[in-house]
Amino acid sequence: MKKTTTLIILLAAAVMFGCQKPRAIVVIPEPVEITPKSGQFTIDSRTTLCFGNLGAEASETSKIIRELYEQYFGMRPNLGDAESAKKRSILFSVSEKEIKGIGSEGYVLRVRPNRIVAEANTAAGLFYAMQTLMQMAGTDKLADSKSFAVPCAVITDYPRFGYRGAHLDVSRHFFDTAFVKKYIDMLAFYKINKFHWHLTDDHGWRVQTDQYPELTRVGAWRPERTSWDTLHPVRPDEPMTYGGFYTKEQIRDIVHYAAVRGIDVVPEMDFPGHSLAEIRCYPWLSCHGDGIEPLCLGNDRVLDFCKKVFDEVFDLFPYEYVEIGGDEVIRERWSGCELCQERIRKEGLADVAQLQAWFTREMEKHFNAQGRKMVGWDEILDGGVSPTATVNWWRSDPVTFKKAAVNGNEIIMCPTTHCYFDYAQDDQTMRHLYEDNLIPETLTPDERKLIKGMQANIWCEFIPTESRMQTMVFPRAIALAEKTWTPMEAHDFEDFVARLKDQLGRLDIMGVDYRPLDAGLTVGFNTIMFH
Repeated sequence: MKKTTTLIILLAAAVMFGCQKPRAIVVIPEPVEITPKSGQFTIDSRTTLCFGNLGAEASETSKIIRELYEQYFGMRPNLGDAESAKKRSILFSVSEKEIKGIGSEGYVLRVRPNRIVAEANTAAGLFYAMQTLMQMAGTDKLADSKSFAVPCAVITDYPRFGYRGAHLDVSRHFFDTAFVKKYIDMLAFYKINKFHWHLTDDHGWRVQTDQYPELTRVGAWRPERTSWDTLHPVRPDEPMTYGGFYTKEQIRDIVHYAAVRGIDVVPEMDFPGHSLAEIRCYPWLSCHGDGIEPLCLGNDRVLDFCKKVFDEVFDLFPYEYVEIGGDEVIRERWSGCELCQERIRKEGLADVAQLQAWFTREMEKHFNAQGRKMVGWDEILDGGVSPTATVNWWRSDPVTFKKAAVNGNEIIMCPTTHCYFDYAQDDQTMRHLYEDNLIPETLTPDERKLIKGMQANIWCEFIPTESRMQTMVFPRAIALAEKTWTPMEAHDFEDFVARLKDQLGRLDIMGVDYRPLDAGLTVGFNTIMFH
């Protein structure tokens, strides 16, 4: 699989483009409001690219817009400022007065025959305006005139949800930094704004951790096997050669790379279950010190370990939301652990479910003290959880959803029924994702306000290659992008598919190994098959 990023691929392809006639306005996600106008604006070597009213925080955005312009259109833009933006120009500007109704990620894009003006309340809105502008210019292979016709229109656009997420599990199978950046490029192009990075699990620890160096020296590696179940005991003759980890420098680079593309990185360190990688390095983390998961919650030294690990994570990831995991914990182990039973007695807890809840609350206090907000899988509701924690709703249970809403927890929708992209798909999967209403009918209007948005999850037990990962994620991630951006009343699957077909050439240019729309059954995790 090629390692080059999307932008370089686009640069190589740009020489194929040109434009001689107005084209239809084809954009995904579908903007909130499009008012077509007569005429077209032609982007060519005479066009001037201008920026106005950008503060220091927007300087990186102007830089990435220039890079996208050059690499997508295949020409270096003439540069000017707001004063020179009169004719044959494209102006990106943060509005001096707040534009009402579009929020922090919305934008207004006005395309006239002699000028394009993109305005937004923030730099993020300008970045999304650029994504829309590139799509309006099309991907058709036209004349070699190196000019692009953009149909005249006024577009007012803003997202349905503030949280539009995509997840990637790099523990089961490690993906290098070049591919992670390519994935971020693909997400950004369709206005997905959260990247949930699942960095630790039983299969491997992927974060450089200075205070516990064994986590990467040992925990980042395992035998290279063809079976999806990589947790069988290691034989003495098996070399620990498969895996890898990200250095702190690499992580900071990826976080910055994502930020200038409008994406917050949400790191996940999975505690107290899914913890074999760290327990293999430090057996004292487990009950009885026997190297069997989960973490021993009766041991103060274990709590200190978790807090120190998260302190290093906080230093790497500036976004306020951080994931703790909390799913699929083998709580029965705590029933036979003297330290855990003593913790239950000391804290006045009823059972092992409340022991995990106690741990989650203790960790959330530590998060909050560092200015962070905790996110966990919906099992963190068991035994009671603070209403200030955010819940990843994944088990597709309306009762659990209602429980979180009644408790006052923010909710990210990612149910297995629709949002587990490692699951098998057929020719109806994307339609169900796009059309089905995932919000339980039992919610009150106030409870509905707790829904932050939606997220696609991609677990990699069955996904050992970049090509396989892309086939499982695309193009259905594009359907999720529109579902989370475009108002629900404007959703039209047949229209979406027509626009998606126009986008397939773009995916080819981006080097995405996407699943063809008529591929039939594409097997995945829930078929119990490995590929």
